Amino acid sequence: MMGNTLLGVPLIFWAIVCFSIAVAYYFFWPKPSPRRLTPRTTGQHIVLRYFHALVWVLLGVGCLLGGMSSGELGRWVALAGIPVYAIFLYYVVRDRNIELADAAARRKSKDSMNTPA
Repeated sequence: MMGNTLLGVPLIFWAIVCFSIAVAYYFFWPKPSPRRLTPRTTGQHIVLRYFHALVWVLLGVGCLLGGMSSGELGRWVALAGIPVYAIFLYYVVRDRNIELADAAARRKSKDSMNTPA
């Protein structure tokens, strides 16, 4: 029975919202700049490509389990999204810093080529 609610809204609705967001993040994810000098590693690509969507899938599954009277299991599944999201955020910040360093290196290289000797 799906009688449980969150903020007065049935958990099945929240599960649908979570799965919809997961699908959106599956198709729209942080892509590297085309002018990036340092390519992403396979691990970086996997984390940046799939982990944010995985967080929403975990939340959606948690909502479904919580609504089907498996509240404790649903809570643990949803809470599993926290470390997954933390890993994703770490890689996003790290990736952004790499892109900024690459842009600075490009500017420095460009400036040194334009400086008369």
